Formats: sequence, structure tokens, C-alpha cells
Amino acid sequence: MTQAIFTKAVTKDYYVGDHQIRAVRGIDFSAQKGEFLCISGKSGSGKSTLLNLLAGLEKPTGGEITLLDKRIDTMSETQRIRFRRSHVGFVFQSYNLLPQYSALENVALPLAVSGIPARERSDLAMKMLEMVGLSGHAAHMPGALSGGQQQRASIARAIITRPDIVFADEPTGNLDTATGDEVMRLLTRIFREWNTTFLVVTHDPDMRKYTDKEIFMRDGRIVSGV
Repeated sequence: MTQAIFTKAVTKDYYVGDHQIRAVRGIDFSAQKGEFLCISGKSGSGKSTLLNLLAGLEKPTGGEITLLDKRIDTMSETQRIRFRRSHVGFVFQSYNLLPQYSALENVALPLAVSGIPARERSDLAMKMLEMVGLSGHAAHMPGALSGGQQQRASIARAIITRPDIVFADEPTGNLDTATGDEVMRLLTRIFREWNTTFLVVTHDPDMRKYTDKEIFMRDGRIVSGV
């Protein structure tokens, strides 16, 4: 299998006044292409900070982060944005849909940023909505969709570029148990089919049943699963 994620001695410090907070303390781990990983731990364990570092949303204080054989920790902000646009998708607890746009328009947004012509991105967005079972809601505004439907729309937006890696932060946190299970089954079905590397951060122990490996964090360190 091809390695998709590799980290070496990754740390992240924050400062509150003169007080140093080490949120991530020397993380080493790797994930293979097409592998599903669950990073779990209590609130404050550092799991969401680690996700932000892996996704290139923040720069580490120290260590190395390599995605798809590219050192993202040495990239400029502009380079990281371009890399994410081409290779990375995100699914968050809050759906982050723009309320002034329809479901179709929200899903098409990543393609608009990439300069894809309007007709082409509309056609691709509709295909993604069909894939997640929302083709009948393409014209609906986010406020007219249920929580589960909004999360499906955010998934369609996350996968429209066929990313190599998808990061999910508490993707079912705002959903009831049945809807959350439905969303996770949808995600895993699509990503297994596409051989996408999928990393989900959660405090929900039920998430481990959808993944190949669980990594448990405590106090900024990985304590099991590697």
C-alpha cells in the first residue's frame, strides 16, 4: 500500500500571555492509501489540533508532516491552500453551508474556486447530490434541509473534487444516532469505493466500527493504536 500520511515528532504550542500550552506532544504515526483511521480521546486530548495540523490548517511548532509524499509543514500558506484544494476534503460537525446559496450551489463551490466553468460544475454537483441521495433537494436552501440532509450536502461538497484524503471532525456530532449511522455508512461506502484515505476525529466510541484502526490520544500524546 502507498503511504498517504506520515508524521515525525510533531508538536504544537500555543501561548496564553507568557504561559505555554503544548497541545500536541511528539506525534509519530502513518496511514496508508485507502486506510480508515479514527482518532479518539476526551475533550482537550489534542485530537482536533492534530487534525488541523495534518490537514495543513495550522503549522506545527516542530516535527514533520508529509501527505502524499509532500512535506506540508515546510510549505507556505499559499502552497498549503493549493495542496488542500487538489488533494484534501473536509467534513465537520457544523455543516458550514452558506445560507444564501442552494444545496447545488454550495456543493459546486470548490469547483468555482478552481475556475471550472459554471455548466460543468453544476453538472458535477448534481452527480454528487445524486450520490448522497439529495438530487431532489438541489434547489433547497440549507435552512429548508434537515440536519442529516445538510450533512449529506456538506459531504457532497467535500468529495466533489475526488480528494485523496478526507478529514472529518466529529461529523455526526449534531445528528441523532440513527442519522449519524446513516451518514457514516454513506461516507465509508463512497471512500471504500474510491480508495480514499479517511481520518475521523471523534469522542464517540461507536465510530471505531467504521474504521480500520483506532488511535487514542491523551494529553497531546498518542497512547495506543500505533
